[in-house]
Amino acid sequence: MKTGLRLIDIARGTDILGKYKELIRLWDNKILLEEARKQNLAGFLLAIRSNNRFYSPLLSKYSPDEINENPLKILGEMPVIDKNTLSENLHLVFSPIKGVAYQLKKTGGSTGAPFRYYVDKEHLSWMWAHNYLFWHSNCGYNPGDPFVTIAGNSLRTVNRKFLENIYHRLQNNYFLRGDMIDSDLRPNRRKLNKAVLIYGYPSSILNIIKVMPEFPSYFSRLQAIFTTSEQLLPSVRSRIEEAFNKPVFDIYGANDGGILGCECPVHQGYHYNFLNCFAEAMTTVEGFSELLLTNTNSLNYPFVRYQVGDIGNITTDRCGCGSVWPRIIDLKGRTREMIRKPDGSAVHGSYFNKILFDFPQVDAYRIVQEADYSVKVHIHLKQMQLFDKMAAELAATLYKHLPELTFAIEQMQEYNPTNSKFKLIESHVN
Repeated sequence: MKTGLRLIDIARGTDILGKYKELIRLWDNKILLEEARKQNLAGFLLAIRSNNRFYSPLLSKYSPDEINENPLKILGEMPVIDKNTLSENLHLVFSPIKGVAYQLKKTGGSTGAPFRYYVDKEHLSWMWAHNYLFWHSNCGYNPGDPFVTIAGNSLRTVNRKFLENIYHRLQNNYFLRGDMIDSDLRPNRRKLNKAVLIYGYPSSILNIIKVMPEFPSYFSRLQAIFTTSEQLLPSVRSRIEEAFNKPVFDIYGANDGGILGCECPVHQGYHYNFLNCFAEAMTTVEGFSELLLTNTNSLNYPFVRYQVGDIGNITTDRCGCGSVWPRIIDLKGRTREMIRKPDGSAVHGSYFNKILFDFPQVDAYRIVQEADYSVKVHIHLKQMQLFDKMAAELAATLYKHLPELTFAIEQMQEYNPTNSKFKLIESHVN
């Protein structure tokens, strides 16, 4: 099935397989990794110095020789940025470079603050290559092996179903929609039987087990489960591992910041793609240790010392697994829960992402379901004087999509996603 992956690379203008081979070559060679890492950062800084309207004035005071000699020091002198900085300076930050392909992305599922940005195809190549590398190192996966994805919008490829189905087939990926799961689910048992791994949201995987307890028995070649997009609670990990009798490895990623990390069998943090992403831990005024990310594969729309909104630390101490790769530790995610329907089925939190992206005035939201199944949607607008109009339109849209539920739209009184107790989607239905 590597032929399918090659076709994907040709169609998308990526080089996932080429990057994967490079990672296999460098995998445990600390000297080569450090040399490549320094070159990547220096090359990135020089490129945005020459081509980016936002960073050129900041970097022009450094000569190319200074940048090549000590790129890490110069990186540390760049300003810290966040989504607001990037959005407010879009006309400067987004500086397309001729010949460097890119594509539009959007995020906000884990933070409740919709954000549109651009990533280079080079970035996409490295991210998927690292994903394959982590799968390979933990369960022996080889690119082209069959796998199952159980997820929602954030792990979907394109909006057009036909093209998406072709992409998944070429990838040898059996995609099960995880944002809406009910008792009518009829998975293809033949495809489940062939899969060597499961990749998806922990809450969706757990929910599919609840709806279909026999689901794990359909797998005969399964080696591991890889969870992503949510905080993996210990109780959820245990339930999934017990159901499948296979290990669970959690993946941490932020597409906008260009970071991707995965647990190893020791489960003491996330080995991350330090070759392409420079991660720092910054102490905030509230005393949190917040991650700053620099994506060296994002030239058209640079992310430099970017506050991704995640709380965690970084260690370079040698891991018990023997890997030389650094780790993200003490990571505190923001749990996304399922919204329950009265008939017992559930809607994954990611289902609301697509709906709320159609309301660009909404710059932050939080969803709380009460024990009686009613749902309160707390929203913050760029122009709060439009609240009544937006509230009416949003309520009508939500009811159209989910007529079984009642919705109340309220103004968001407080929004602090760095609060470790904050939950973007919270359900109190037992």
